[in-house]
Amino acid sequence: MTVRVNKSSFNIREKLSELGRKFGLKGSELVAAETVQEARDLVSAGRRNLVYNGSMSINQRGDATSVTSSGYYGPDRFATQFLGGTWSIGRSTDIPEGYGFKYSLEYSPSATSTDANRYFMTIYRMEGYDSQVFNYGTPYAKDITLSFWIKCNKAGNISVNFENEQNPDQGYQTKQTIHQADTWEKKVVTIPGDTTKAFTWTNVKAMCLEIVYSAFGSSYNGGTPTAEWSALSNNQRGTHSNIDIFDSTSNYVRITGVQLELGRHATEFEHRPYSEELALCQRYCCKSYFPETSPGAGTSDGIQMIRNYDPNNSRSDHPAGIQFPVTMRQIPSITLYSQNGTANRYTVGNTTAGAYVNQGGTISNILLKGASGIGAISFSTTVPAASFAYFHYIAEAEI
Repeated sequence: MTVRVNKSSFNIREKLSELGRKFGLKGSELVAAETVQEARDLVSAGRRNLVYNGSMSINQRGDATSVTSSGYYGPDRFATQFLGGTWSIGRSTDIPEGYGFKYSLEYSPSATSTDANRYFMTIYRMEGYDSQVFNYGTPYAKDITLSFWIKCNKAGNISVNFENEQNPDQGYQTKQTIHQADTWEKKVVTIPGDTTKAFTWTNVKAMCLEIVYSAFGSSYNGGTPTAEWSALSNNQRGTHSNIDIFDSTSNYVRITGVQLELGRHATEFEHRPYSEELALCQRYCCKSYFPETSPGAGTSDGIQMIRNYDPNNSRSDHPAGIQFPVTMRQIPSITLYSQNGTANRYTVGNTTAGAYVNQGGTISNILLKGASGIGAISFSTTVPAASFAYFHYIAEAEI
């Protein structure tokens, strides 16, 4: 299908209907295209947003308080890296209105810091399989555009960086400005493709996006800014960042609507169905709990069961036969919880409709596990004869 770009006679509704796809594009975006290539960038086949959970809809781990170390907290797929302070990380219902969002990712310090080398950033990592589409390391390397909404109680500059983590000295750094405090602002960053360094077709980390809000001292703010694909050291990552979000427990930063797409134009945010967004996230984190129930909650909803079929003897090793909802990125790390939410424990049930009897013993080891499920579990406290062992799980395979 060829789309002609003739601004005097171009019928947007007709052409999109001919393509048979709904892209969520505004007519003004397509009419504004100056060339045929720009129109093709806007009307492209397949999914546009290469970021999973950019709307912060999926929050399998739940909100976190009193966070003192870097890791994955709050909405799926977005990691937090920092030095200094104690943080609350989770979802907020404060959103830019009129764009279909329900949640934003919120950071707020619960304890301040004056560490000379303090810094704070959001990180989103893509694996090699999903980064091949950029064609990096070839003459056909594609330009890409990142867009997101941000709100902070302070105005100032932040650093937005792109990094090829398979070639960790290769990055592209940009400066963005929060012009007004306590106001939602949309940021759009377009960068050229990198023709020098390729991504490997593999499940390990590849393209990395960084939003650096604060950076002080020489560790993350001592280098010279760069505006091209080149060597990017740690002390360059925050060279544009001058907001101190560490100095008050009243501070906050919120982001949502994170979208990365091919081409030089930021299109309207692509909202995927909840079930599809959840399945994309489950490649990196999945659990037996309901999606909105935090791991460790005391609930029987979604609980797993293993039965000791021996009517006379207690046993420690049992087949599990638990299948994950999707194949995960790699063999995950797994934590099991009893019905009342105690880690590495199980709950004993009797033979009458699986009624819960008491808190069982500890779980010794997961004997067989793979990227698709759990094959067998060993219990250090044996499961009584003719009884059931009930437990929840969370499986982590993040990058």
